[in-house]
Amino acid sequence: MPPTKYLFKIAFLLLLVSLTSCVKDVDLNQAEEIVIPPTAAIDLIYFDLTSDEFILGPGGNLRAVDESRLDFLDDDYIQTGLMRADFNFRFINSFENAFKINILFRSPTNAIRYQIPIEIPAGSMEAPAVIDYTEIVDNSQIDKIRKSIKVSIDIDMLEDPVVTEGSLQLKSKGTYYFEFK
Repeated sequence: MPPTKYLFKIAFLLLLVSLTSCVKDVDLNQAEEIVIPPTAAIDLIYFDLTSDEFILGPGGNLRAVDESRLDFLDDDYIQTGLMRADFNFRFINSFENAFKINILFRSPTNAIRYQIPIEIPAGSMEAPAVIDYTEIVDNSQIDKIRKSIKVSIDIDMLEDPVVTEGSLQLKSKGTYYFEFK
């Protein structure tokens, strides 16, 4: 036999041995242990406030309030399976005033279960202030979100109520992580 046939037979035999040896120690029953937890990304609150949408608050400062229901959390099965929540808030402020924001997760009786305070610096029409903020609520705090049915936002202007042109925009969403058994 020519030497190339021997080399071909040896290469084929080595390939066959290496392929069978790789599969030998694989436990295919482990596939049942793999769990991919479901997630849901849900919009929270969106707005684009202009100066005429602010009212005079109790402390003499300008204020605005918005609220949204979290109806999907009104289900026992969903509440039990909720393991984590990531909340992302993106503010764009083109007012020449700074703002104090309080995002409040409330129970059905309006009790505050979880609070996220955010300060928004002053901006301008030419250079708006942009704040991207993410709050991660893990297992140690998730029960406060489970007991919430709505999210409200209190917007207080920090400086004297001299409002020029501009707007305060918010885009927000929550990513909820579940584990169902």
